[in-house]
Amino acid sequence: MKISVIFIYFFLFLFIFLPQKVLAGDVVINEFLVDPDSSQWVELYNKGTTPIDIGSWFIDDNGGSQKFTIPSGTLINPSEYKIFESGFFNLNRTTADTVQLLNGTSLEDSYSYTTGPGSNKSYGRDIDGVGEWAIFNNPTKGSTNNLSAPMSVPTSTSAPTPTPLPSPTSIPTSKPPSTKSSAKTVVSPTSTQKIPLSSPSQGKILSTTASTKVNIPTSVLGQSTKSATATPSAGATNSNKEVKILESNQNNIFKILIGVGSIFILACGILLFRYFKNKKIGNE
Repeated sequence: MKISVIFIYFFLFLFIFLPQKVLAGDVVINEFLVDPDSSQWVELYNKGTTPIDIGSWFIDDNGGSQKFTIPSGTLINPSEYKIFESGFFNLNRTTADTVQLLNGTSLEDSYSYTTGPGSNKSYGRDIDGVGEWAIFNNPTKGSTNNLSAPMSVPTSTSAPTPTPLPSPTSIPTSKPPSTKSSAKTVVSPTSTQKIPLSSPSQGKILSTTASTKVNIPTSVLGQSTKSATATPSAGATNSNKEVKILESNQNNIFKILIGVGSIFILACGILLFRYFKNKKIGNE
């Protein structure tokens, strides 16, 4: 009887608790606002197909300040957004920092930025859960980032330079000086209506405002400019490697536990066989 109870509890652990740990990598940071008029907020997104319990997880910055603890029992469904708004994030508004999502002690996801995006502008993925990071002039709090429209960027103009007066000994040239026109590259905006993917839930606010991303032209005045799209720093790259290593270790643990379970079942079978055999001999 005791062996049967142990056997049942062992498989309940394998098929209930372990899959949630393996699929935990499906929960990612999707968007966040560091310089708002009120409180900072972070949006999480479940890109997987299974509900995941994120209760007692942490949201933290890179400065060693107090961590924000997600309330116990918080469940995030597939393709659902969860908004957490607090004054405890302590994310830098104008200078470099990192926003991190931790499932207790292990890192689930993170993003590092080198400068703030600006007042009431957010950092977010251009495709929910998997896209590249960009700046949103109108944050998409609690709704999809996929339908955001790029914003045109004004072209800078060069300042006129004074023409020196000819000296008495200078000889005029027959060829007039040539002038260059400044190059102008404008990204045409395309506006589309935003469609929320999920109904409102606790701790999340849906937004119907169309959002815009800042895309910098590749050439202005014949010189290359840096893209306004935020690029993860080396810290983010290392964090992604850590997440991949964590997922690999979790999969290895899952395989090891299955192997241990198989050995346990075999041992139980042998013990039961010997028990009934000895009982039969005793009766004879």
